[in-house]
Amino acid sequence: MNHTLKAKTTAMLSQEDFESIASVPFFAHIPTELLASLTVSASVTTYSQAGLLFNHNEPADTIYVLLDGMVTISLYHEDGTQAIIDTITPVSTFAEAAAFHEGSYPATAEYTAGSKIIAIPVSLFLNQLESSSKTAFSILGSLALRERDLATQLDTLKLHSPTQRMIEYLLEQIPEDENGAYSLTLPFDKGLTAKKLGITAVSLSRLLARLSQYGVKNSRKSIHIANVTKLRTYLEDSKKKKR
Repeated sequence: MNHTLKAKTTAMLSQEDFESIASVPFFAHIPTELLASLTVSASVTTYSQAGLLFNHNEPADTIYVLLDGMVTISLYHEDGTQAIIDTITPVSTFAEAAAFHEGSYPATAEYTAGSKIIAIPVSLFLNQLESSSKTAFSILGSLALRERDLATQLDTLKLHSPTQRMIEYLLEQIPEDENGAYSLTLPFDKGLTAKKLGITAVSLSRLLARLSQYGVKNSRKSIHIANVTKLRTYLEDSKKKKR
């Protein structure tokens, strides 16, 4: 992979970009004025082509916020096979734990075409942690929440079947007050959706075909669910059976 192949545009943060940063859980408890001073050196980059953001074992000196697109966090084996650890969707922070530990990135991060990513140098945060116990506690609390979220994602991958993960993902795209028939378009192409669910693209196609027995019909551009309530009920019942 080659960093020089990026097709990108980079700019300083706009007010809208800053508000996006302030809205994510990791930064939500930091006072606005302090957050503004901590992100004064931040930049936002839009990538027109898919590519590499950082490599496994590179020095971790930056916190990232994904505004648009998708980032895949992976480990690559010696034979070139890819093991997906996490998929980042907007609006979310990532790489924060590695940056605050002042170590190296534990995995490789790759972005999709059209991704918009904010890069925040961690140095100002580390300086502030040394001088402000209040900021330190806020950051530590945010790191703990992030670790808990990652643990939940890992539990979902380990404890839920591919069918359950697919149904959960579909239901996440549907407003909670919808109960009957509903049609939706997946936010990402099927290849990226498969990665997010921890399965292959071939497995995703087969899985969508099997979901027809639960009233889920798949077309090239959309997915139609005959009865959202019944699908929710099936998911909950299937989880109870595994307990």
